[in-house]
Amino acid sequence: MPSRITIAIILAFIGVGLYFATLPVPEKLQNPWTLRGRAAANYLTSQIPVSWKCLILKTIRGDYFQAVTRNITDSHFDGVPVRIYQPFDKPPSSLPAIVYFHGGGWVIWDVDFFHGPLNSFSTKIDQVVLVSVEYRKAPEHIFPGAVDDCTKATLYLIRHAKEYQVDVNRVAVMGDSAGGNLAAAVSQRLTFDSKYKDVPKLKLQGLIYPCLQAFDFNLPSYQQHGHHLSLPLSKNLMIWFWSLYLQGNDELVKYFATNNHTSSTAKKSSIADFVSHDHISNKFKYGEYVPPESDDFGEEGVYQAIKKTLLNPDFAPLMRKDLRGLPEAYILISEFDVLRDDGILYGHRLEAAGVKVTQKHYDTGVHGMMAHSGYSSTFNLFQMEVAVEARNDLVNFVQKHL
Repeated sequence: MPSRITIAIILAFIGVGLYFATLPVPEKLQNPWTLRGRAAANYLTSQIPVSWKCLILKTIRGDYFQAVTRNITDSHFDGVPVRIYQPFDKPPSSLPAIVYFHGGGWVIWDVDFFHGPLNSFSTKIDQVVLVSVEYRKAPEHIFPGAVDDCTKATLYLIRHAKEYQVDVNRVAVMGDSAGGNLAAAVSQRLTFDSKYKDVPKLKLQGLIYPCLQAFDFNLPSYQQHGHHLSLPLSKNLMIWFWSLYLQGNDELVKYFATNNHTSSTAKKSSIADFVSHDHISNKFKYGEYVPPESDDFGEEGVYQAIKKTLLNPDFAPLMRKDLRGLPEAYILISEFDVLRDDGILYGHRLEAAGVKVTQKHYDTGVHGMMAHSGYSSTFNLFQMEVAVEARNDLVNFVQKHL
């Protein structure tokens, strides 16, 4: 006969299952059961250490980790661990290259976790060299640890391009979520920092639902999508990531949550125009959105303590004053995502600076959807049509423009 503890555990799992099975999902979204399942998995795995999560994924994902379509090697670029994906057949000429920075809020996941999607992505592009970077993570390594590692890895590939049969004039940086932040920051560093003036310029920057600013956590997308349990990324989780990345603890979360981390003076300054709601089309201002009523609030002391980092473009690329001269950008935006407006605002500013921008908005997309783009036969059950469409669009763009 089962013990009371066993019965209690079984009932708890049944309860969690029933709760998430009835979880409301925005009507417009495709694959509601995929989202409910992901929400349940996120909740359950939030109770265990990150290292266990990766171990479980390695165990259950079957062909996820099988390197059968690429020549895949692990190496170090200037001391930074990387995984390199190359075609099996020796190409007749130099190939384009993508340096990829994975998501996870600068805190979680690794190159193993993203191996399946990147293996599939590089295979579909075919003649490309893809480098996945294992940058240092918070809270042990706060800003600028991650962006320093990503810069080092990118520079190494550029300077050793011939060794990897890479065309030094066809190198792109790319990343999703926090990785999109890092891709934008590296693009800016290599464009504007005088110590890199002799380095060949990047050809492209690919930003997949990127997080680009920590100045305003009350943008329309944060208001509309920040509190829905069925969506993969909440406002609370995003501000927790930002706090850990900035100073290695969660002490700023309570200020971020209410936009009190910036002062009244800062909210009225010219820098605040970079995140002005006026730059976001009215079609994105619906539902729970409420326009700002006042800017007379904030904690001056908190703002002064974090101002240097908060406005640093290496930390928040949207905050750079002059964006002229940056490489062509591809920005992928999901409608049901707290980071939607970061991408919209950055695209607006890049275009105003004369940078060529392709901005792809998926009106049924969610944050992290590229993980459901059918990269593994094991996970085809959890495919999302919009994710497959977005992946194919990105592949086509890279094939034509890199």
